[in-house]
Amino acid sequence: MRIKMRIPEKRIIELKDLIKKEKVVTVERLSKVFNISPITVRRDLEMLDKKGFLTKVHGGAIYKDLIEPEPVFSEQIRLHQEEKSEIAREASKRINDGDNVVLESGSTCLAMVKHLRDNKNIKVSTAGIPLANELWNLSMIKKDMEVSVCGGVIRPNSSIYVGPHAVNYFKKINADIAFVSPVGVSVERGISTATDFDAELMKSIIDCSKKTILICDSTKFGKYSYINVAPLTSFAEIITDKALEKNYYNKIKDSGIKITIV
Repeated sequence: MRIKMRIPEKRIIELKDLIKKEKVVTVERLSKVFNISPITVRRDLEMLDKKGFLTKVHGGAIYKDLIEPEPVFSEQIRLHQEEKSEIAREASKRINDGDNVVLESGSTCLAMVKHLRDNKNIKVSTAGIPLANELWNLSMIKKDMEVSVCGGVIRPNSSIYVGPHAVNYFKKINADIAFVSPVGVSVERGISTATDFDAELMKSIIDCSKKTILICDSTKFGKYSYINVAPLTSFAEIITDKALEKNYYNKIKDSGIKITIV
């Protein structure tokens, strides 16, 4: 259905109503619906972005209520601790003796470290600074565990290494299994994260591993961050907690992706 809008103020009202309803919109769709040029659509979206109504993304926009802000690690580790602990416990069962493992970063990956005590002859790589510290402490006890840190540019808020050096590190290695935990998870649009730097890092981790597992608590589902990273089909399995809404569970299961609830 096309809406003929000649008065810009009226078009903006209709545009905001549509974005509130659909949450995620594309420039192409808005151009057809409102019978205006893509240039005009982008101008309208830019104006609404500046007013804080939405966030522009490549090819469209996301309604502000769906945007998950960039997490600060010191705050992140205090949230949903019980759920993250159970997810980490289950995820660690996927690691076999002798595996080359990648733990990306984030508090759920951090929670996995204490469950690695019984694994033999594993090599663990990470981009997370707090993870590197905990893995180093564990390696002082477990002499058969090797720990590697990618290095790179430090992002203080998220306490991770990013940038070309970090990305190139993961491009060079061959991992048996990797674990990642994004900022947002959408059944339709996949996983997303806060910056291009984070997205490139996460993509390089997914690509370097034979098998990648998505681990995150249920509050991440239905949320978007600024940069899309990869579709859910990129993952061999998703592990999350029992508070996940049933409609998300059903959609993921129906898409053929293995999902484990703990």
